[in-house]
Amino acid sequence: MKYYLVALLDKDSGKTIENSTRNLIKRIKPKKKTSFYGVVLETIEDPDIVKLEEIIRDLSKPVRRFKINVFGKLSYDENLKTIGLNVENFGYVKRLSRHFNSTLSLHGFKVRPEEAILDSETVQLILYNGGITKDLETIQDVLRRNPEARFKVDRFQIWKNFNFKKDSVVVNIPLVDPNIIS
Repeated sequence: MKYYLVALLDKDSGKTIENSTRNLIKRIKPKKKTSFYGVVLETIEDPDIVKLEEIIRDLSKPVRRFKINVFGKLSYDENLKTIGLNVENFGYVKRLSRHFNSTLSLHGFKVRPEEAILDSETVQLILYNGGITKDLETIQDVLRRNPEARFKVDRFQIWKNFNFKKDSVVVNIPLVDPNIIS
């Protein structure tokens, strides 16, 4: 079974996206609408969940909450079969993904090849699972009100599948808030 390491947006960013994409559901007719908006960092096949959680928690300790810029143009991801928005400045997301990939592969987990991460030209902020993809080219900018929107990522989660239900979340790992001194 595949598990997914996902970087999720905070509630305010999620509400902004939800308000902007409310009218798309009638046009795209997705299989599932998500209440969690996020970016997939890594896919792991048949892991030992306890060991995986321990490693991900250790790797995410120095990671603080961060922001991503998002284009308003919809795209379809063939590998994950999801519809979403392209992330503009995905250098940090790609670096995190590469870091998780290399560390998990050193610990013996089955992850995607590192070339797949290096060759990827875009990173997608997931909105829907499946749907009508032939109309994606005709849909104009989704984030018209806020074309250069910046959204905050505040936690990592490990999902066991992409059905967007609350029971599919296996592990929730909050990121460090840089505004709180401990």
